[in-house]
Amino acid sequence: QVHAVVKTGMAGAALGAGTLAYSLWEAHQFRLRTARVHVLRPGSRPLRVLQLSDLHLTPQQEDKMAWVRRLAEQEPDLLILTGDLLAHMDAVPYLARTLEPLKGTPGVFVFGSNDYYAPKRINPLKYFRTTRDPKMTTRRLPTDDLARELGEAGWVGLNNRRHQMTVGDNLIDMRGVNDPHIRLDR
Repeated sequence: QVHAVVKTGMAGAALGAGTLAYSLWEAHQFRLRTARVHVLRPGSRPLRVLQLSDLHLTPQQEDKMAWVRRLAEQEPDLLILTGDLLAHMDAVPYLARTLEPLKGTPGVFVFGSNDYYAPKRINPLKYFRTTRDPKMTTRRLPTDDLARELGEAGWVGLNNRRHQMTVGDNLIDMRGVNDPHIRLDR
């Protein structure tokens, strides 16, 4: 019976090690997904929209920063940043340098909870609970610096705001909400 317990323990350890190795590998497998959405009036020139979300950037993520910089080669007509861009107190200047090749592209942004508070490790099974009150760390991130950098790049903040923007030949009415997980949406 001891032999079976040892074998079970070894199998569990091997499964855990394999899962850890996969998660470390998968975290660096960045993906660009494309979709065609037919919403413009007939005869309009197509718009190329680049949406970036959940970068959770830290200063050490050189491979992620390089990948995002290369997205400028897609020549987007509109950039939409949909939150959770930060994951570290010192990430704002790194994010600014990362997004530098996209400056000049019309864009908008909203914030996610991780643009306000440092990420906190949680048990993923908590997502299945029916009542989930947000429990954020008390470690605030430099949200004002982030807003200033994005604004200086020419991008418009849509946190609980509406904005009209001409992109190509199209007048686009945009509306955004702040992060609902920490009850900032209005």
